[in-house]
Amino acid sequence: MCTVSPENSLMSVEEVALELGTTPLNILLYIKRGQLQGQEIEGKWFVASESLSALKATSDSVGSAPCKSSCGHGGGCGGGCH
Repeated sequence: MCTVSPENSLMSVEEVALELGTTPLNILLYIKRGQLQGQEIEGKWFVASESLSALKATSDSVGSAPCKSSCGHGGGCGGGCH
């Protein structure tokens, strides 16, 4: 599990999902794949805001998730949803 330094502000998975226009489940996939720095606190996952900013700065398709919930591939399959 990653740890987030105290100087980073934390955002809930739900907040990050809203900002990227996707679902909380897809944000958890980003964390699992190492694309976002996440930390579990008392059973809930949070993302370092600096990590989100870095993802946005380096992503070719800001706002798209690993798999959109409406793609029809069942989510997280790599079926070319971007």
